Amino acid sequence: MAEPDSEQPPAVADEKQLSQAAYRALPYSDIRPPVYRSTAQEIAVTIALTFGAALASSNLGASQIALAHIGRSFDLSGAKLSWAVSAFSLSAGSFVLLLASIADHIGRKRMVLISYTWYTLWTLIGGFMKNEIVFFVFRGFQGLSGAATIPAAVGILGATYTSGKRKNRVMATYGAGAPLGFVIGIVVGGICSQFISWRASFWFFAIEYALFAVVVYFLVPPDEAMDWTETKAALAKIDYIGASLSTVSLVVIVFALTQSGVASRGWGEPYVIALLVVGVVLFAVFVAWESKAAHPLMPLYIWKYPRFALCMLIVACGFMNFLGVINYYLTLFFQDVRGASAILTTAYLIPQAVAGIIVNIIAALTLHIIPGRILMLIANLAFFGSSLLWALQPMHMSYWPMAFPAICLSVVGADLCFNVANLHTLSTVPPESQSTAAGIFNTVMQLAAAIGIAASSTAVDAAYNYSTHTGAERTYDSYKAAFWFGCGISGVGVIASVFLKVGVTGNQKAIETEDELESSPVSSESKDMAVL
Repeated sequence: MAEPDSEQPPAVADEKQLSQAAYRALPYSDIRPPVYRSTAQEIAVTIALTFGAALASSNLGASQIALAHIGRSFDLSGAKLSWAVSAFSLSAGSFVLLLASIADHIGRKRMVLISYTWYTLWTLIGGFMKNEIVFFVFRGFQGLSGAATIPAAVGILGATYTSGKRKNRVMATYGAGAPLGFVIGIVVGGICSQFISWRASFWFFAIEYALFAVVVYFLVPPDEAMDWTETKAALAKIDYIGASLSTVSLVVIVFALTQSGVASRGWGEPYVIALLVVGVVLFAVFVAWESKAAHPLMPLYIWKYPRFALCMLIVACGFMNFLGVINYYLTLFFQDVRGASAILTTAYLIPQAVAGIIVNIIAALTLHIIPGRILMLIANLAFFGSSLLWALQPMHMSYWPMAFPAICLSVVGADLCFNVANLHTLSTVPPESQSTAAGIFNTVMQLAAAIGIAASSTAVDAAYNYSTHTGAERTYDSYKAAFWFGCGISGVGVIASVFLKVGVTGNQKAIETEDELESSPVSSESKDMAVL
C-alpha cells in the first residue's frame, strides 16, 4: 500500500476537533465553524445578520414609497419633504467609520445588539410623531443604526469563517440583504400606506428588529468578555480626533450633496458650494491626520491591499447608479409618469426581490469557479444595461418588454458587485480590521449614492427646464436624463472592471497555488497572472 503523501494536510472529519482559532488558521475549509453548536444556529445567525444589511435599504424603500402620504400627513412638499428620506441617509453615511471603529474595539455582537435595540426604539417612537422637525430628528437617530449594523455584521461573518465555499454561501446570503431589504421596504410601505397608515410601516420594522435583537442576543457567538476597565481601555484607543474630522466632514459633504438636489436653485445656492468645499477640505485634513494617528480610524494601509482601491472605485460607480439613479427614480417613474398607485408600484418591484434571491444563489455556487473580475464585469454591464433600458423606454410601453428586464438587471449588478467586492475585502484584510474595512466599504456606497442623487438631480433639473413638453411628458423627459447619467457612470465601471485582477474566492486549489506563489521568488505581476 502506498504511503500517504506527507505534504497533504490532515483531513478534519469533525468540527469538534478544532477550536475556532485553529479553524480560522486553516487556509481553506468547508466545515461548520466550531463556534456554532448546530447548523440551525448557523442559519439563524446568518439570517439575523443579513437583516442588518437590509435595515437601511428596507427603511429607505418604505419611506420612499410612502413619501406622498408622509407629505400629506405633515403638510410638506418639495425640499422639506425630501428630508423624510435624506435625514436617515445623512446620519447613516456620516457615522460609519466611527461606529465601525467602536465595533472593532468593544465587540461586534455588542454593536449589532445595541444597533437593533436603538433602531427598534426610535422607529417605534418615530411612528407616533406629529411634528415634522422632531420626526426628521428621529429619522436621523434611526440612521445611526444603519451606520452601525453593517460593519459589525460583516465583521462577525468575515471573522467567523475561513475561506471556502461555505463562506461564499454565507456571504452571498448576506449580500442579498440590501436589495431584498429594499423590496421588503417597498412592499411593507406600499401595503401600509395603501390600506392602513404609513406610520404602520415604522411599527412593523420596530417589531421585526426587536425579534432579531432577541435572536442576536441568544444565538450569535459572544464577544470576548470585557470588564469595565477593559472597556474603558478599548474606548480610549479610539481615534476621537479622526472621528470628529471624518464625521463632521462627511456630514457636511452629504448634507451639501443632498441639498443640491432639493434647494430652490440647486448648485446655484452659494451655501451648497461653500459647504461642499468645507467638507472636502475637512476630509483632506482627516486623511492627513490618519497618516500620523497612533490608532487611526481609517488605517491608510488598508488602501494598499491588493486591488482594494480599484475595487472601491468600481463599487462607487455601480452603487452611484443603483442607489443614486435606478432605485431612486424607478419608483418616481411609475408613480409620476405612469400614474401607478403605491400598491401597484410595489407589485412592479417584487421581481427585483425574486431576481436578487436567484442571483445570490448563483453567486454562492459560482464564486469559487468564476473569477471575480468576470463577475464584476458582468455586474457593471448589467448596471449599464438596466440604465439603458430605462433611458430608451417609451413613456406608455407596457411593463414587461423593458421595465421588467431593467429591474432584474439592476439587482444582477448590485448583488454580483456587492458579493465580489465584499469577499475580496474580507479576504485581503486581517480579522481585527474587518469591521473597519466594512465601514470603508459602506461609506463608499453611501457617499456614492449621495453623489449619484445629487448629480442625477442636477441632470433632471436641467432636462426639465429644456423640455418642450408639459405635465407627465416633461417629467418623463427629465427622468430620462438621470438614466443617461447612469449609463455614463456605469460605463466607467465597465472600463475599470477590465483592469481588476481578482480571481476565484473560496477555491482550495487557488488558495494552495497562491500560497505556493507567496513562497516563490517571482514578481507580483507574475503572482497575479498565475493565480488568475
